[in-house]
Amino acid sequence: MGAFVLVAFVVPVPAGLVFPRTSWPLHITLVRFDTRETADVVRARLDVALPVLLGFGVRIGSDAQFGRNASVPVSLVEPESALQRLHLAALEALGPQVHLPGAQHNGPDYRPHVTHADTRLRPGDKIRIRQAALVEMRPDNDPRLRRVLAVWESA
Repeated sequence: MGAFVLVAFVVPVPAGLVFPRTSWPLHITLVRFDTRETADVVRARLDVALPVLLGFGVRIGSDAQFGRNASVPVSLVEPESALQRLHLAALEALGPQVHLPGAQHNGPDYRPHVTHADTRLRPGDKIRIRQAALVEMRPDNDPRLRRVLAVWESA
């Protein structure tokens, strides 16, 4: 079973980028999922849904703590209907054959945020969602790495 995440990077990245799991570029997670389908099948499902929904702005809200024991600092993304539509369209395109770890945080309970890293966003910052990227969570069965398999740009 392949583990993937669809994200909107704060600063667009190229397809093929490989990075350590401990050094994610700043991003908003759109959907985290596992599937038995190949990456090519997943990419084809998303090809139709994503490009027309990209190219909008979001505003960063307050800070919060996520994860086990509230140990992960994040910046919440203020509610934005275009981001919710992108999330829902990705879920619909992926279909029922994918498994959604943390399914309770999808659909109407989607909580977009940017996890703090070496850098972070501040409340009030505005970012443009110009790109969505499909990231493989264990390329070549290496759990220490992440690989950007595909990117979609705003139409």
